Amino acid sequence: MLCHNKTLGQQIAQTRKKRQLSQAQLAAITGMNPKFLSNIEAGHKARIRIYTLARLAAGLGVSIDELAGQL
Repeated sequence: MLCHNKTLGQQIAQTRKKRQLSQAQLAAITGMNPKFLSNIEAGHKARIRIYTLARLAAGLGVSIDELAGQL
């Protein structure tokens, strides 16, 4: 399953900010490259794999539905 939407990146950024995490902190928590995370949040990644979305949701302490369910 692939998720793709600029709004998804915006939702990830909004949730991260609510948790008072920097991109660098979330990248470290999830084991992702900070530039990769920045590209996701900016909507520069055309597709985000469900595995990546699951890692982000876990790192943010939310479910995938909470993170992407409103899209």
